[in-house]
Amino acid sequence: MRAEDALRKIGLLRKVKPENDALEAEAENAARPGQGADGALLDYIRRLDAAPRPAFRMTWVYWQELFHEFGLQLRHFGHRGNATICADRVVYINLRTSQCSVEQQSGGGRQTVARDRGVESLRTYLNVHGRGYSLFRR
Repeated sequence: MRAEDALRKIGLLRKVKPENDALEAEAENAARPGQGADGALLDYIRRLDAAPRPAFRMTWVYWQELFHEFGLQLRHFGHRGNATICADRVVYINLRTSQCSVEQQSGGGRQTVARDRGVESLRTYLNVHGRGYSLFRR
């Protein structure tokens, strides 16, 4: 069920009144949606309201433009993407959370060297660490 469906149902429940040809029992049940089957509906709406929401939904276009500025290629599938900065550094992106992390390969495996959220924070990182590498990637 989507939030719009839940809110529509709440609006319909508010219209259930004796003056709208509803039985007294129906009107009483509609006036107390927190009980019975509609309790789950209110719980669902409360969870939606409590969940953090991004100001706007990011798309891959923002990230692709950023990597294009530095001459890097973004590869993505679904909500996850990555780009190679140089031979030993890879940027990983989670589109749903706008989280990006940079991992560097070392002798013992991979180590996260930077982690933040958003295109601008990654742009700042690439301005410091990615400019020298982009000249060799073209």
